[in-house]
Amino acid sequence: MLIVLTGRTAAGKDTIQSQLLLKYSNVKKVITTTSRSPRIGERNGVNYFFLSEEEFRRKISQGEFVEYVEYGGNLYGTYKSEIDKALDQDSIWRIDPSRAGQIRDFIKQSFPPETAEKILKGLMVIFITCAEDVILQRLKERNLPEDEINKRMRDDQLIWNKYQQNYDRVIVNVPGKLDQTIEQIVKLIETKKTGL
Repeated sequence: MLIVLTGRTAAGKDTIQSQLLLKYSNVKKVITTTSRSPRIGERNGVNYFFLSEEEFRRKISQGEFVEYVEYGGNLYGTYKSEIDKALDQDSIWRIDPSRAGQIRDFIKQSFPPETAEKILKGLMVIFITCAEDVILQRLKERNLPEDEINKRMRDDQLIWNKYQQNYDRVIVNVPGKLDQTIEQIVKLIETKKTGL
């Protein structure tokens, strides 16, 4: 299986991913790539693959990425080789909602038809959302400027309007009820695995 975890800004995607990886010790995290500098405590090959912008752009031109995007002045993307591994091992891929909304097209464009079909058969895109006031509060707690908060909220809405039909499941992450959120996702995964 390839579980794509996406959703609104500040909806708790990273926390959910961490919990799922703890619960399923045999599930691999798809490590994405960025041109931004590592933050304190981040390790290459664990949190991200860190590349210079020049190296990132070279790898784009060599067709090494399934998808990539420029965000906040930095490049982010996913190596094809990381998705290839999902054919042999259940994987969780945490990705931006605009990219997740187009993920089936990216896979079809990046892999030979037979490989793409295998990946898509085990694919499930889960969109995590949260109450509007909770998102606003979390963004304020991150000390983001007002215009950045407004932009993120607007972008979230635009992406949802454009791609909502491409997400397989929508899960509401209720504050203080993380266990319930994880339980819902685990049920979805188990059901999907039974059908494969």
